Amino acid sequence: MGNREFPAGGGVEPVRIAMTAWTVLALLLVGLGAGWASDRDEATATVQVTSADHEVQEGYFSLGDSTTIMAKPGTDLHRFLVRQRGKTIRIAMSEADGRELSQIRR
Repeated sequence: MGNREFPAGGGVEPVRIAMTAWTVLALLLVGLGAGWASDRDEATATVQVTSADHEVQEGYFSLGDSTTIMAKPGTDLHRFLVRQRGKTIRIAMSEADGRELSQIRR
């Protein structure tokens, strides 16, 4: 085994470019994976809001087939649910960060 010589054009430069490209690709995939992992702590549901007239006065609303929610009459949530009665809405649930108790986004 003697000295190995690279061709006159230089064989080291394409290897460096290839290694840099693979490193960038690996970092990109790791970043995307971390982004997808953070989305797993959230659940969304698309449901229809229903409620009889007497239930609205008491603050009871059915969300789809398996969920009932109670909202205190006169609150923002109650007014929102009254407006959405008979419509289909999407609900997103995730862990609260402690800085806000609830928020209705329009």
